[in-house]
Amino acid sequence: MIRLLQFVVFLVCCSRYVNSAFNVEHDNARVSVSIGATKLLEHTRDSPFLFVGNAASEIEEHLGNFQIDQYVQQRIALTDFTVDGSPSSGYVVTFSRGGDYVTKVKFGSDGKQENVVSFTKTPSNVNRYWIRLFAEVDEHVYGGGEQFSYFDLRGHNFPMWTREQGVGRNKSTIVTFYSNQYDNGGGDYHTTYYPEPTFVSSRKYYCHFDTTVYSVLDFRHSNFHEVEIWSGQPGKLYFDTASTMLGLVQQLSGFLGRQPELPEWLHNGAVLGIQGGTEAMLGYIKQAKEHGVRVSGVWIQDWSGRIKTSFGSRIFWNWKWNPEHYPKLDVEIKKLKNEGISVLTYISPYLNKEGDLFKVADAKGYFVKTPEGKTHIANFGEFYVGSIDLTNPKACEWYKNDIIKKEMIEFGLSGWMADFSEYLPTENVVFHSGESAEVLHNKWPILWATLNRQAVEESGKLGEILFWMRAGYSGSQKQSTIMWAGDQFVDYSRGDGLPSVIPAALSLGMIGSGVTHFDIGGYTALFDYARSEELLLRSGEMAVFTPMMRTHEGNRPKVNWQYYSSEGTLRKFARLTQLHHALTDYTKATIKENTEQGIPTVRPLFLHYENDPETYNIAYQYLYGRDLLVAPVCEPNRDSWDLYLPDDKWVYLWNDTQLVGGQRVVVDAPLGYPPVFYRHGSVWTKTFQSLTKV
Repeated sequence: MIRLLQFVVFLVCCSRYVNSAFNVEHDNARVSVSIGATKLLEHTRDSPFLFVGNAASEIEEHLGNFQIDQYVQQRIALTDFTVDGSPSSGYVVTFSRGGDYVTKVKFGSDGKQENVVSFTKTPSNVNRYWIRLFAEVDEHVYGGGEQFSYFDLRGHNFPMWTREQGVGRNKSTIVTFYSNQYDNGGGDYHTTYYPEPTFVSSRKYYCHFDTTVYSVLDFRHSNFHEVEIWSGQPGKLYFDTASTMLGLVQQLSGFLGRQPELPEWLHNGAVLGIQGGTEAMLGYIKQAKEHGVRVSGVWIQDWSGRIKTSFGSRIFWNWKWNPEHYPKLDVEIKKLKNEGISVLTYISPYLNKEGDLFKVADAKGYFVKTPEGKTHIANFGEFYVGSIDLTNPKACEWYKNDIIKKEMIEFGLSGWMADFSEYLPTENVVFHSGESAEVLHNKWPILWATLNRQAVEESGKLGEILFWMRAGYSGSQKQSTIMWAGDQFVDYSRGDGLPSVIPAALSLGMIGSGVTHFDIGGYTALFDYARSEELLLRSGEMAVFTPMMRTHEGNRPKVNWQYYSSEGTLRKFARLTQLHHALTDYTKATIKENTEQGIPTVRPLFLHYENDPETYNIAYQYLYGRDLLVAPVCEPNRDSWDLYLPDDKWVYLWNDTQLVGGQRVVVDAPLGYPPVFYRHGSVWTKTFQSLTKV
């Protein structure tokens, strides 16, 4: 956030200190810290601000799934305190327990940001911190990265550890049970590719922890929030407040970073996820265009070749064009670009041991090592890879220049999926930087995003090329061009199916990652489950009202219903791409708001209707930009849908019915006509009305 005029006020009155925006009040029994009228913490002997302790932990990784356990050996409340300081140096509260475990905490500026809590002294004999913040009973909390099961985090705790989200993500479902039986990969409500120890409170403040170690955000208590940090160095806490929820999100995105506007070509239609070689690619494009599908690009993730595993057909991780699999692709890229169709591919920070690029990187010592100094080899499910050491500047320069720039950008590609980076293990690995794996694990997606972003920027292609990622952490906001929701299951389950992408997008938007999308129809088909035509089209309906439409054949293309599986599906999908294109100007304006003002494209209702208490509990509908309200149909075999209209005047998109908000309504929602309303009197009314003619 840029402040044109900054006032720093200091006063001392009856043990009340105001240093910068922090108000520090205390007497012999308590310390209270607030910003303005917003109380952030209150320390008493019965409810201390800080606990310290020690624990023994164990972290086991298998295919990106982590089993994380700890045994807490001691947890000590730091009940005693003293307050010291001066107007020039800021005020420091010293917490201890009878003079032991001395922890000094400064409230003030850190020289770069105001409203920072800094730990200036910590005891050397602890490896855990528990930090308590003030809470109110009716408070709502959002953020925590990308959360798929709950938008309002209150009542639950959330470990901050990037990992595979899991298959099923709900231990009461049969899919999760089967997945755990198969490879312990079922996940849980909190497992996510993109955790972040940042949250936004309905009391109109945000809190950001800058630690990268394992931590847990605990919102299960009525009168306090607690954050557990697996380190004796808890890092810094950043706070700020605003007069509105919208203003608060804008301030937070200004602090954490914002995404650039997306390339113009992306708005021409859908990006088709297709595979199978050059002839197949061109055939799919021809078929799509003949049926009226608007095609902005083709995403050929198998551009580097294929291998087969029991999970399905997998890509050969040797990141360069495979001319045997895609003959004359270099020529076809130029031809397609002249037709307005971009070609996009796929990479990850890993290289298959059988590829020639692995041999080059291995000879140069560019992979993560074992303690014995050998290349660490990881099993990615029936194939073996080395992981580029993203802390090694030479390794990053090689990957950036010899792979991304040479093999991709100079080859003529317009973008790619920058997959993975959440698998980094914590055992038997050594890094160029000398940092521990526990510190680096959550940083790894940021290092990977930064490498991709630098390659694009150094090539002068930002705004022309995009890359999308699923893994993230604090810092993804200013490095990634767009996120995607990862691998949803091909069903309607709220834990891992189509509905889960809505709270995922809303939670990301609350922490400043305001441009995201998802695989149309989901990805994972296992245990005799397969994508249906209805699921594909309902998912496509939702994608119309997002920044990017992209299909994916999934892990088992032959059993999943595809947009090309029948003439009828092709025609219906074509109409959806036409609707998406008809919204181009509105979508671009919405993305521009995110870039310039930090207002996410997919927004919770309370950002614009914060005086309506009902809006704080809505997780499965959203505002697309300021003027469209979208309530996707998230159950099978439905031709009507119940939704909430906030306090405004609304027009039902498909028949011009006008309704007054502040009520729940039931609307007709046949396939192809998702429940969408626009604000009466919107400057975009003509654009919205044009959709009924598509």
